[in-house]
Amino acid sequence: MKTLQIIAATVARTKGYFYSYDRKKSQRGMALIFVLSLVGVIMAVMGEVFFQAQITVRSSLGEQDRMRAEAAALTGAQFALFLIALETQVNDVGENKNLPAAVASQLSAVPAMVKSQLGGKNLSELLNGFPIGSQGLDEIKDLSKVNISASLDEGLLEALKNIQGYFVLEVANESAKLNLNLFTYQPSTDVAFESLLRLFSMSREARWLEEKGFPPKRLAANIKDYIDRDKVDSADSGDELSQYGEGSGRVPGRPKNAALESMEELRMIPGFNDDEIFNVFSPYLTIWPLAPKDSKLLDFNVAKVELLSALVTPPGRDVEDTIVDRIEDKRSEGAFVSKPQELDDLIPTQDRMTREIRSRMFNWKSQLYRVNVRGVSGKVERTYQMILEKNSAAVDNLRKDKKGAAGAAATPVTGADASATPVPPDTTGAPVSPTSSIPDSQKSPLRIVYQRFL
Repeated sequence: MKTLQIIAATVARTKGYFYSYDRKKSQRGMALIFVLSLVGVIMAVMGEVFFQAQITVRSSLGEQDRMRAEAAALTGAQFALFLIALETQVNDVGENKNLPAAVASQLSAVPAMVKSQLGGKNLSELLNGFPIGSQGLDEIKDLSKVNISASLDEGLLEALKNIQGYFVLEVANESAKLNLNLFTYQPSTDVAFESLLRLFSMSREARWLEEKGFPPKRLAANIKDYIDRDKVDSADSGDELSQYGEGSGRVPGRPKNAALESMEELRMIPGFNDDEIFNVFSPYLTIWPLAPKDSKLLDFNVAKVELLSALVTPPGRDVEDTIVDRIEDKRSEGAFVSKPQELDDLIPTQDRMTREIRSRMFNWKSQLYRVNVRGVSGKVERTYQMILEKNSAAVDNLRKDKKGAAGAAATPVTGADASATPVPPDTTGAPVSPTSSIPDSQKSPLRIVYQRFL
């Protein structure tokens, strides 16, 4: 009996021990889980803080690079303005009507001489695609053999020397292209239509367009009808809306009956919604100026020979090789057309419309330039675009310059006088108004008609 009591007591004590042990073990497990959870939360919070800190740092560096890229692009824009202004003055140096004939004749040879020293190109064209950084001026001097630094004002020179990053220029002469917005200028619609028709009617291009389902006349009519104000189809006198809507070859929407405001808008016209057609013909076309007041906008001296030969060749005929040879020979000699008589020698009198195109479309002075400046800092790129127009008021003042009458060369316009300082970018992406940024419209040989960050 006593033995059983001892055994029972021992079992009771053993149960109490294991119960106590399990309870302590359970408490230690809960504590471990709590500690691990707390550590996990702390690590998650620290990770988030660290991640946000990284984002802040990267955003700060990215914003810094963006500002530097924009500063480089704006500096490049100012530099491009200077180059084109200098070129404009050189090209106009012999046009001062107060100069003695002998002096004017000698000065008129200066543009060709300068261009020949640069390999037949303008300085701005020579620098196209060339990355320019803080060491850029020395590199430009080595490339062009021209000491640009001597002509720059101190502000622009300092900005060029302190660029953090670099910029790349892309200068295009818009006077070398056919202006589509001539269809908004009533006196020129007939000759503009014929010019487009001839461009599309070159033998190889015409066959290709026929295969595409857009014969030359149809394609030219679609452009004219999209821009001009009437509602009549220029190809068949029907309704111009017949080319829009559902169906093969059509595009949604309707004619704008107003000026094109970008080259990309050309893609909304039936035919030019085809990438191949757009890519083939768009290099010969421009929308600038948006509201032309004259049809004589095409600079014969810089337009591509392919475009010129097309414009002087009636539809259905092959280009005369002799005309192409004459134009190319004259350019290879560094000579320029400067009067109607010289144009007559290059393109002998032909049919009436060719004479109309010659007299109403061709000019011998460039009026418009498109400048794209790509600023780069780190991995950030910002592109700034300007459209520059020759300032006729400044040219007239140059011609009336009393110093010029004495035979002295006009003082080159530099820095702030040569160009408008680009205003800060508009973060909304809207075109930047240049009005307040032009220092003196009577002195600057160029004026900005459009500028913005792309």
